[in-house]
Amino acid sequence: MRIRNLILSLCCLLTSYSLTSQDSIAVLSANLLEDLLENDDEGSYDFFSLYEDLQVYLKNPININKATEEDLQGLQLLSDIQIAAILDYRDNYGPFLSKYELQTIPSLDFGVLNALVPLVTEGGERQNHTLKSILKESRSNVFLKWKNVLQERKGFKDDSYLGDPNHLFARYNFNSGRNVRAGFTMEKDPGEQFFTGSNKNGFDYYTGFIHLRDILPIFHTLNIGDYTMSMGQGLIVHNSFGGGKSSFVTNIKRGGRAIRPYSSVNEGNFFRGIAAATKITKNIELTAFASRKLIDASIDQDSTIDAGFQRFSSIIIDGFHRTEREIEKENSATQTSMGGILKYKRRNFSLAFNSMHQTFSIPLETDDQLYKKYRFEGDKLTNLSLDFGYRYRNFNLFGEAARSDNGGTALLAGALISIGRNTDIALAYRDYAKDYQVLNANAFSEGTFPINERGVYFSILSRINKHFTASMYFDTWSHPWLRFQVDAPSTGREYLFKLEYNKKRRFNAYFQYRYEEKQRNGSGGSEDKIDILNLRGQHRARINTTNTLSKSLKLRNRIEFTLFDDAGEVSNGYLLYQDIIYKPIGRSYSFTARYALFDTDGFDTRIYTFENDILYEFSIPFYADKGSRFYINWRQRIGRKITFEARYSRTYYDNREEIGSAGQLIEGNVRSEVKAQIKYKF
Repeated sequence: MRIRNLILSLCCLLTSYSLTSQDSIAVLSANLLEDLLENDDEGSYDFFSLYEDLQVYLKNPININKATEEDLQGLQLLSDIQIAAILDYRDNYGPFLSKYELQTIPSLDFGVLNALVPLVTEGGERQNHTLKSILKESRSNVFLKWKNVLQERKGFKDDSYLGDPNHLFARYNFNSGRNVRAGFTMEKDPGEQFFTGSNKNGFDYYTGFIHLRDILPIFHTLNIGDYTMSMGQGLIVHNSFGGGKSSFVTNIKRGGRAIRPYSSVNEGNFFRGIAAATKITKNIELTAFASRKLIDASIDQDSTIDAGFQRFSSIIIDGFHRTEREIEKENSATQTSMGGILKYKRRNFSLAFNSMHQTFSIPLETDDQLYKKYRFEGDKLTNLSLDFGYRYRNFNLFGEAARSDNGGTALLAGALISIGRNTDIALAYRDYAKDYQVLNANAFSEGTFPINERGVYFSILSRINKHFTASMYFDTWSHPWLRFQVDAPSTGREYLFKLEYNKKRRFNAYFQYRYEEKQRNGSGGSEDKIDILNLRGQHRARINTTNTLSKSLKLRNRIEFTLFDDAGEVSNGYLLYQDIIYKPIGRSYSFTARYALFDTDGFDTRIYTFENDILYEFSIPFYADKGSRFYINWRQRIGRKITFEARYSRTYYDNREEIGSAGQLIEGNVRSEVKAQIKYKF
């Protein structure tokens, strides 16, 4: 104990986290977001909810001495190897005397520690919850946001967009610790009508919730309104962040709490109704949910069978209702979902049975393209799965097996292993049948859904010394059936290597190289009866540095190269940018700015990069073609309760005469945008 106290004292003397906590969280999140977007162009991740959850934890840290595995997974910043290390340390040495003692755990590198420490506490948490105490400790925030593109777009010029070009957003949230949360969000997209036409009642989109946790005698979690569900490893449904391929190479296991409140502006990726979880016994937990909501859909009327017969060909989740055609699709079908989780957990072992049944008011029927042959059609779909987790010393095993009611199956199994104090490895095997049918899945996979894929993933992370960390992964997969723009069974593989250098609180640099190759249809000649698959390979190399010059000033720069090889036809590109982050201590203002130069040969060599933005906004554009981009964000505190934020961004293209397409088309080579937001807290 004396040695432990000595180590603890040194940790406290050497550590000063408070000034950089939000920056560290932002850096970790930004790196992960960039990596995930490179592997998921559809952007299915709910960035808004991620950032909102982190803000709640900053205001109400977790008690590190009472936190469960699910609590730590809920932070969405730790790998399961790191979570296991924290729990094992606590089991072996007793409660943490201070959160700074986390520094003694080898798997928690400086970047993770800098982000984690502000989110945890070693102190107690309130146990008795009365209406008086809830109201006394509550905090409320009101957000009002406006943004607009300064150049005129085609949809407004030809009046195909029925509304004005302003983007409007209003939000109220109420928090009393992490136990009581409520929120209400309203949004109007550019081009949508406001208090007129199809939106006579004001905004186009509304969402709200009431979320209670660990305060009711029967239900330890209850959500009324809008929410998300997470089951197992995502073979049926999952909405937690992370768990995919990224430079966080061992962060492949999904987890966290099953029920989360929803307040994002993604208009399709949520449930609406009620969800609750209760303890049946000490080791058995039951979670149940029911949802019914209107959805946007492309409706087809079949007059050859019966005048009343309808079907829809796709669910539309972009949430845009700007034109008459988009408005016709609005709320044109009803989706009902219900299901639950029966979970047994004892010490380091868990086993759960998951189920979800969905019905539609009219049947879904896809088109007759051959690659869609095994896709779900009809008005009813049931998915069942069994998932498990087992942790023993330095081994963490997990997996899930799922089945859809047509007989299709999906399997994912993995292991996280610590080899000594400084080396971790991760393994995952997946086998997703071509006829497995699912609508809400979000599992570890190369494709968007865990369908028609078989693959093996291996990664290793080595903490070489106190300054250097090396990580890499290798993933290989095959698709037994056809896919979009792939008219035959195909294969692919991907590599990543990253070497990172850290000098505490002063300097960070890393080099990252990623290579991916896939098969796609070739162009083919007029005499070809079928499209022959070509091998497409892409190289990406990045050098990134962050230099903290003082407590107020930080500089960040990056240079990134990409090369795309399509059966011998080579294209390439580069991105170069400089960031300035200035946050003077004791002042009411701060700003961040970036100037970037880019030159790529087109869309195939696009480069994603995270941009600082106003609070609750995520900007992760890709850079393509040739030009420059500039942005500046300004934040100003006005008294103790009001914060004003503004952002101006401008992109200039050297080789374009128009930007965008369809209704978003801009005639010219410049696109600029302004944003403004007011936050009022009370």
